[in-house]
Amino acid sequence: MTLPIDRPPHPPRALSDEALAFIVRLHSGEARPEVVAAFATWRRLSPDHEAAAREAEQLWGDASELHQDSRSGLIRPGAGRRVRAGLSRRAMLGGAAGLGVAGAGGAWLLTTLGPRADIATGTGEVRTVMLADRTRVTLNARSALALDLNASARQVRLIEGQAFFEVAPNPARPFEVAAGAARLRALGTAFDVDANRGDGSLAVSLVEHGVQVTAAGELTLKAGERVRIASDGRIGPVTLQPADVTLAWRSGMYIAEDRSLADIIAALRPYHAGWIIARGAAIDALRVNAVLDLRTPEASLAALAQGLPIRVIALSPFLTIVSAA
Repeated sequence: MTLPIDRPPHPPRALSDEALAFIVRLHSGEARPEVVAAFATWRRLSPDHEAAAREAEQLWGDASELHQDSRSGLIRPGAGRRVRAGLSRRAMLGGAAGLGVAGAGGAWLLTTLGPRADIATGTGEVRTVMLADRTRVTLNARSALALDLNASARQVRLIEGQAFFEVAPNPARPFEVAAGAARLRALGTAFDVDANRGDGSLAVSLVEHGVQVTAAGELTLKAGERVRIASDGRIGPVTLQPADVTLAWRSGMYIAEDRSLADIIAALRPYHAGWIIARGAAIDALRVNAVLDLRTPEASLAALAQGLPIRVIALSPFLTIVSAA
């Protein structure tokens, strides 16, 4: 016999929105005593009102403790790292807003403090550049490359994000890409390197010819194959992936075929002018089959919420929380 899970129901969405509006006003620094009294009266109207008030307070509390998950790299709520003393929730949200605005302008903060970026894109920006050796590189949003092109070799480091390489052939000067724990050598190749993964891994997808993958082990990918490399260098099984799925992001689309919701959140974040955070471990286990528009992350999340047991709450224009329903 299977016992039902004792899980309290969520309050109606309309009440959740009203409660969040109250919470934002109360923490704006300009709240009048009558707003405090009105909220106290409002939350006593029914058990659903009280539940919505508690939920809004919890979300606001989570927002003050944003941290980066060391395993996945995703921004999550909760006490992963306490907010430094004296930093108010209002200031934290202002900082998130500022980051979003800066990202939209092309000046965004790299989460990996590594080499200087020679090429970088901002929030929602996809750009194609031609390198000096005639290799064509397309960068996804919030991506960065460091270049070392010399007379004997061509070396590129993917510091952050995702890039598609169409390598100009030159056997005398091998073309290599370093990303995460992996080193990739092109064998006259068009291939995609994706570091926007929900679990902190790296995905390499081959469109043409071959690429040699070296990490904790070594293998050679063929056209139409894909492999994920864990952050510790472990190489996963090779799977098949059509070129249209690999290249969909270049036209602003994301084709999810049995992908984790954490992967999808990670893919949408570079297109959102602020933060999208996952709330609860159950998010990671959800699998998704969908075609989504990366350019409208809020609409894509809303579409996912219609078919998955999740809730999507925009706490502010710069902070969206995804939680299990």
